[in-house]
Amino acid sequence: MKRLLPLLLAWALLCGCGADQPASSQGPAAGDTQYFFAMDTLMSITAYDGDTAAALVAAQQEINRLEALWSRTRPESDVSRLNAHAGDGTAVPIQPETAGLLETAAAAARESGLAFDPVLAPVMDAWGFGLTESEATAVHRVPGQEELSALLPLTRDLPQAAALEDGSYAAALPLAGQAVDLGGIAKGASAAYVVQALTAHGVENAILSLGGNITALGSRPDGQPFRVLVTDPLDSEESYLCTIALGGGLTCSTSGGYERYFTSGGAAYHHIIDPATGYPAQSGLLSVTTVAAGPALADAWSTALFVLGLDRALELWRAGEGTVAGMELILVTEDQRIYVTQGLEEGLQLHGEEAGYTYEIVRR
Repeated sequence: MKRLLPLLLAWALLCGCGADQPASSQGPAAGDTQYFFAMDTLMSITAYDGDTAAALVAAQQEINRLEALWSRTRPESDVSRLNAHAGDGTAVPIQPETAGLLETAAAAARESGLAFDPVLAPVMDAWGFGLTESEATAVHRVPGQEELSALLPLTRDLPQAAALEDGSYAAALPLAGQAVDLGGIAKGASAAYVVQALTAHGVENAILSLGGNITALGSRPDGQPFRVLVTDPLDSEESYLCTIALGGGLTCSTSGGYERYFTSGGAAYHHIIDPATGYPAQSGLLSVTTVAAGPALADAWSTALFVLGLDRALELWRAGEGTVAGMELILVTEDQRIYVTQGLEEGLQLHGEEAGYTYEIVRR
């Protein structure tokens, strides 16, 4: 879960955290903002033009509708019904939005070599990071190797979604005991639907903070790109690594082990599980920020690249083909090196030198 930490800072948003209006902003230029709780996190949407009142209501309704389809904890959701029939051969009817998200999640899983895995739920549950994202109700523990070895085979076969002859959709899970959890991609994916709801009410400029995934529609009222602050993973409550410019149509998503973790026996265990081992990823990275035109892919790949590590992330980015090649990245290593890909250089402001960070612009 990407946490929201309110900050009153003029024209700036917090990537991986959230957004607030500046304290000094008044009148139409400040926009109209709706705050609400959905998908187990605090969200905000600020619209600067159009019929903002109707647009914000429609946007929140769209989030609620998607949550009802994609939640693991709601018995009648598409995801819950799909999980209930895992391995029994049933083709479960699902909505087009769910079919599309399952297809996007499976594509990211295949391209990343399962570094992003939408059926990792049984392993996540074993660690206590699964059915609820609420730290107040989660029961964390370190599962044994024998237990993980029994669960890992359930994370290899992806859900299968198909269009039927009548134009409807259905999906199936091939193995008994499998479970889909779309929490690592659903918040990002919902941004595309929210943008549609906003533009349908005449909104051309808005900023969305959906569980820490920041999506820009258009620009600030002064015509400049929105500004996004990237959290310092070693001091996530107080400090920031850098500020980047976020152009219209782009989404910024951050994943890091600092976001959710527990300690046991003097060791810390974070929530980003490596599907290859069943244990928290030990890739040498503290956080990964992705900036992409596709909000769902930005969300999924921030997790996948954290699992894959620095060298593989930059290899994929430099390859010139595939999903990651079209993204921009901020990769933060455990020894406090920060790698920023060249597309983010314009408008980049650095904040972490005093905390011991060094920066490098990565070029193709």
